[in-house]
Amino acid sequence: MAQWYDAFPTLTSTPPSISPSELAGIILDPTKEIMKDYVVVDVRRADFENHAIPGCINLPAHSFYQTLPTILKLLQRVPLVVFHCNSCKEGSRGWRVAGWYADAAKVAGVESKAVTLEGGIRAWAEAYADNEKLATKV
Repeated sequence: MAQWYDAFPTLTSTPPSISPSELAGIILDPTKEIMKDYVVVDVRRADFENHAIPGCINLPAHSFYQTLPTILKLLQRVPLVVFHCNSCKEGSRGWRVAGWYADAAKVAGVESKAVTLEGGIRAWAEAYADNEKLATKV
C-alpha cells in the first residue's frame, strides 16, 4: 500500500532529537527569541488538536515537501528548527519533515539545524500540559 511520502525523495539525513526539557529551557530563556534563535514547527494536519507549543507554526507534513524551497528561505537564518508531530518516532511525519529540511539545508549550504522533539507533542503535553508558558490547549 502506497504511503503519502512515497512520492517524495528518500532522506539522506537522520535528524537528531531534542528532549522536551531542553526545548523548554530554550523557550523559557528570556535571551532567546522565536524566529531569531529557534522556531518550533508542528507538522500535524487534521490531528492538530489537544495541545500546541506556544509560538509554534503549523506546516502540515503532507504539503511540506512541495513548499520546502520557500520554507528554507524563510527559516534559513534560524539556527535551530524543531519539528514535531504526535510521536516523532523514526519514520514519523516529524522525523521525515526534519530530514527533508536538513537535506535541503545541506544542499543549499544553510547552517540552520533541524531536530525532532523527542516523544513529539505527546511527551511535551505529558510534561507541560499544565504550564501555560509551555502548552496551549487547542
